[in-house]
Amino acid sequence: MINSSLQNVFSPLRIGPTEVKNRIFSSAHQTSLVREHQPTPELLAYHRERARGGAGAIFLEATAVHPSGLLTPKTLAGYEPAIVDGLSEIRTEVHSHSTRLFVQLFHGGREQIASAPKAPAVAPSAVPTTRFHVEPRALTRAEIQEIIEGYATAAEHMMMAGLDGIEVSSSHAYLPSQFFTRRSNFRTDEYGAEHPLRFLNEIMDAVRERVGDKIAVGCRLALDEMSQSGLSEPECLDFASAVSESLPVDFISFTLGDSATFSGGAFIAPRPRTMPESILARMPQKREGGPVIMATTRVTDIHEAEAAIAAGLADMVGMTRAQIADPHLVRKAQSGERSIPCIGCNVGCIGHYHAGLPIACVMNQATGRETSLPQPTFRPSPAAHGGKRQVAVLGAGVAGMSAAVELASAGQQVTVFEKESEIGGQLRLAGNAPDHQFTWETWRDWQYHLIESLPIKVQLESTIGERDLAEFDDVIDARGAKPYRDERFGGVNNVEIIDAWDFLQNPEHYAADNILISDWGGEPTGLDCVEVLLGRGHTVRYAFGGAMPATNIHYYQQFGYLKRIDVAECEVIPFTQVDAVDGSAVLRGSFSDRVSDLPAGTTKVIIAHGRVPAIDAAQTVGERVGDVDGPRTLEEAALEGYRAARALSN
Repeated sequence: MINSSLQNVFSPLRIGPTEVKNRIFSSAHQTSLVREHQPTPELLAYHRERARGGAGAIFLEATAVHPSGLLTPKTLAGYEPAIVDGLSEIRTEVHSHSTRLFVQLFHGGREQIASAPKAPAVAPSAVPTTRFHVEPRALTRAEIQEIIEGYATAAEHMMMAGLDGIEVSSSHAYLPSQFFTRRSNFRTDEYGAEHPLRFLNEIMDAVRERVGDKIAVGCRLALDEMSQSGLSEPECLDFASAVSESLPVDFISFTLGDSATFSGGAFIAPRPRTMPESILARMPQKREGGPVIMATTRVTDIHEAEAAIAAGLADMVGMTRAQIADPHLVRKAQSGERSIPCIGCNVGCIGHYHAGLPIACVMNQATGRETSLPQPTFRPSPAAHGGKRQVAVLGAGVAGMSAAVELASAGQQVTVFEKESEIGGQLRLAGNAPDHQFTWETWRDWQYHLIESLPIKVQLESTIGERDLAEFDDVIDARGAKPYRDERFGGVNNVEIIDAWDFLQNPEHYAADNILISDWGGEPTGLDCVEVLLGRGHTVRYAFGGAMPATNIHYYQQFGYLKRIDVAECEVIPFTQVDAVDGSAVLRGSFSDRVSDLPAGTTKVIIAHGRVPAIDAAQTVGERVGDVDGPRTLEEAALEGYRAARALSN
């Protein structure tokens, strides 16, 4: 039965010679489920699950067309004949669920993430790139022709593997779009910026000559590179019009961002709330006729996709991170079932990719582990091995709720004890800052849905002693962390010392004039304090102790923070944090150890100097999970709660 509110989403669509069953696709994204540049059983299982979940089309990740285009050690090599067999297996599995399979053909040019020893980077011209600090050399004409032939060869391999289409990556300031602009192209030959589409045109002609009309052919373009030095939206739309009118393409897939710069890079996988709305709010009205138009960047609500298609803004919509969180999103939307939400944290998806790790998801532990873990159903199943057990979970933060949900799904009877008046732990506190508000609210709403659906009893404003725990068969301790407080700050007499957690909990309780924020530079708490103060109209002094602020978070998130605090109202004091010396708060250089006075007029210092477990190890009971076993991130909290629960239930 088709959900009547999603008639457009669930209508079929023809793309060149192939037809897709619905208008939702999973766009090309790196999974790191690749070995020696070839597909793996894990990659097959990952995409098979999304095909089972009902996606109309799946685009395999960026696949290099030439050895010089291998972005990372875990990039597929489309130019190698050996790839045909591996992709044929994926195609067979995906097709068995009536999902169409495409691939993205890719060359990064001067954008290179590869670890040492690195191959030399190539580009239209020898222009270093800002973000990755790569210093390329200019391509010769012969090398340009060799790379064009690489596109044609890779396309032929995709056709031999039985894929339904190919997408030439021409967005995000990768090689084809490096020819578009004098930012990266100072050539004086026929491939100069005066002829911006020549390279892409020759690619598309070579590909068409090799595959004909047997498979769909399109390209991915930026709608806006979202950086001062990059292509603006009007410029991008001019290129899109030229591609649509003069190149042999069946589709154009629009996206946002620019891999070459810090500001543009943040929009490749943008954070909710603190960045502009999804790409659909920026899409121009689709022209009559012409190629199929696709759009993808931060679309997590399928009803938003329905509205965009109905309004004629796009023919297909990519919901990539949403299907990383729940590969069965499309099937569930069709039946009216609620899907696991994407909370926009970027921890296990793009964060894992840039760390060279297999893809994962904080909200779904089966993501990237499809060969070993089943998809969650969130329906109580009969308890295994000894029947139903009474389990106490101490703490209702991310780790505790992850454990409680998995235990209840496995048929156990769960009681969660939380000392605060709300679930969420540190995520609830972080939700008071703009960068985490969406993540917190989405996670909270999903948890309450699960609490109502599963046998989970939550006792708020409740603590429990050892005598009370005696009635339970098992205990999981997830009591989290607390701020690290250097006892020397208790004796400071020249300024008022305020803990960052106290400030974020009740910022209105603190007069905000003459405040200095001292951030140790690990997690984002200090930056959150800056944003809250700026949002309340105050000026801020911000000192961070590391080489960069928030070094433990993904750098797309980091880029966003740094862009937003780069305003006149925020004075940044780098490589410095507040220390206590002889009863006075002072500034200490992190690298030089140089001591200096606080800025003149400072009356209050907000301290964000890291976390420690909320309970000493000797006071913990049962199985420790998450930050009580050592403060880390959302990912470890969710994963450890899940694993501890599975261990008790199996």
